[in-house]
Amino acid sequence: MLRAVFLLVMILAVGCSGGQAATAPTSPTSSTGVAPVTNTAADTPTITISSSGMTPLELTIRVGQRVTFVNNDIRAHDVVGGIDPSHPDCPEIVQMGFLSPGQRRNTGVFTTARACDYHDHTMLSVPAFQGRIIIK
Repeated sequence: MLRAVFLLVMILAVGCSGGQAATAPTSPTSSTGVAPVTNTAADTPTITISSSGMTPLELTIRVGQRVTFVNNDIRAHDVVGGIDPSHPDCPEIVQMGFLSPGQRRNTGVFTTARACDYHDHTMLSVPAFQGRIIIK
């Protein structure tokens, strides 16, 4: 069904492009064979960092989505995927990097269904800075 809709949209795009062929974007598929969801700013789930912790601490998203982390604190935060600092997990989170005050960044695209724990490496012993992203 999704492929049929995609094909119809592509046919319409070629017809509206003045005769120039449109190229379909390539995107990875998840382990379920479903193409990732294309996020817009309006539907990108967000985790906000403040001086009192991260909100929400648990977030459920779909395969193919990204998550935006927003640092509303006056200090920097180093968000790392996994619960063990010496063995980071979930490279989608790790690639986001260090967040300065006022900065926002997106994770990579989560392409497989699983749970990704994360923590602020600068606040290791504080539960309010440890959370989980559940990808379904």
